[in-house]
Amino acid sequence: MSDLPETAGFVAPEPAELAPLFPGYEIQGLIATGGMGAVYLAVQKSLDREVALKILPMEFSSDAAFCAGFEAEAKAMGRLNHPNLIGVYDFGEANGMLYIIMEYVPGESLYHAAYGTRIDPGEVIRLVTAICNGLAHAHANGIIHRDIKPSNILLDINAQPKIGDFGLARPIERKIEEGEEIFGTPHYTAPEVVNSPQSVDYRADIFSVGVLLHELLTAKLPADDPRPPSLIARCDLRFDAIVRRATQPLPAARYSSAAEITKELQAIAASTVRTGPHAPGGPTARGAAVPRRPGSRPVVSVRKKSSNSALILFLLLAAVAGVAAMYYYKDALTTIALPPVVPQAKILEPRDPTSDNQVENLLPADRSSPPAEELPSPAEASPPEEAPPTAVSTEPKYDVQALYDRARIIMQDRAQPAIRTYESNLKANFADFERSLLRQPRRVTQRVDTPLEAIIAEWRAEGEKVPARLGRRLAAIPEIEASHRAHYQRQIGIEDTFNEALIQLSATYILGLQKQIERLESEDDPVAITLIGDEIKRTRNDRGYFPKLILGSRD
Repeated sequence: MSDLPETAGFVAPEPAELAPLFPGYEIQGLIATGGMGAVYLAVQKSLDREVALKILPMEFSSDAAFCAGFEAEAKAMGRLNHPNLIGVYDFGEANGMLYIIMEYVPGESLYHAAYGTRIDPGEVIRLVTAICNGLAHAHANGIIHRDIKPSNILLDINAQPKIGDFGLARPIERKIEEGEEIFGTPHYTAPEVVNSPQSVDYRADIFSVGVLLHELLTAKLPADDPRPPSLIARCDLRFDAIVRRATQPLPAARYSSAAEITKELQAIAASTVRTGPHAPGGPTARGAAVPRRPGSRPVVSVRKKSSNSALILFLLLAAVAGVAAMYYYKDALTTIALPPVVPQAKILEPRDPTSDNQVENLLPADRSSPPAEELPSPAEASPPEEAPPTAVSTEPKYDVQALYDRARIIMQDRAQPAIRTYESNLKANFADFERSLLRQPRRVTQRVDTPLEAIIAEWRAEGEKVPARLGRRLAAIPEIEASHRAHYQRQIGIEDTFNEALIQLSATYILGLQKQIERLESEDDPVAITLIGDEIKRTRNDRGYFPKLILGSRD
């Protein structure tokens, strides 16, 4: 795809502005917006069904290559028909804006529903099996998603997962487009997406599923804690083998299909049914999934060791005891079951990176209250202290530095032909300048104090570039000054050609960053969005910044 115009200033049209362009739909409101477009909730009048309408900025419709790729992908995704994939109903162009009409899922993402919490293994099997079934259908129809992660998995009102955000998806036979190979998501992205983007196939999605499986079981990414899930979460050992094989660095060593992962997960589920959820080898090491009412917080599930009434009484008393309860809940494994999802309701608080789980955030608020007789009387009670302000995190949740590092490597690789041509032309021009100087009569060069060969050696050590200025005595020799002027002008032309190539490449770099910002807008990470936005501004405003980036420096 050719370089696209800037879209950072994109402003989503008001629903009333779009209404005349889509007479068959009643546009009810804006769902989300970003630099790469906007998504609206609409009702298709003829079928009386809710749909999601996504429009792209007008600049995209002016790019013929982008339009062709957009049409190819829309048609390919329109062929998909699976309960675990968000359906595509229509696409086209309206008033210069490309649009796509998709299935509307009135729920939250898996990211918002389970971030920072270990999910009950039985629930993990259900979720990942459904995701694999959807991917298997997409792969069978020639579509690679290439960005499987929790925020791209939507949960409908019955907590059924649906794979969405096919912004990175492409037919297997289509080549990588400009900017696509930059973004992806660090830690979920398969190594070949960065190292060999032209060779990416469906096994890149297999890698991402393995990372997702590890995260749902442990509440940690493999990059943050590479230990097997069974060591972190005390789950079934067979999960370790699935994660290990799915995340192999070499694609050939991974599963050959998503259906294979489904088969192995179902084997774990089947043995759990036979042995019971608490039997050795069962997937739930600390308790079975406990359902909860829609809109309520996750329920902490704890294994019962005996039905003896004395033991039950002891556990109840222990739950009231402040220090003992706190110690137990810090070390106990948290398991939750995902219930029906309430649309637009954030279920969990962000993960505390210093703790192993979120138990502290889920305990009843009155767990450490003193007995009633110990409470001070109203007369003795001191005025309540003002609550300290909530600290605002200045650290991004998204690994922005990993994005920069990956993008720099890719851009450097893309720039290699231009760099080789640039360096070759500079070297040839310098060599010609050197020969012209050494051809000067000895009587001319004898007017210089330092031997001409030594002066040329200094220039060569500084990068084999013609200097901007000659020494005073060399400049006074007409033959040398004329040769210097001609070769220096030629060098400026070589540098201008190289800079023009880098300017075109910087547009691809900016496009990739813009696409990443669009993806982060659904993940509630304003710090990362701000940092990436600053990188875009710096690349645009400082003409010398991107060449330094290409040459290996971010100073």
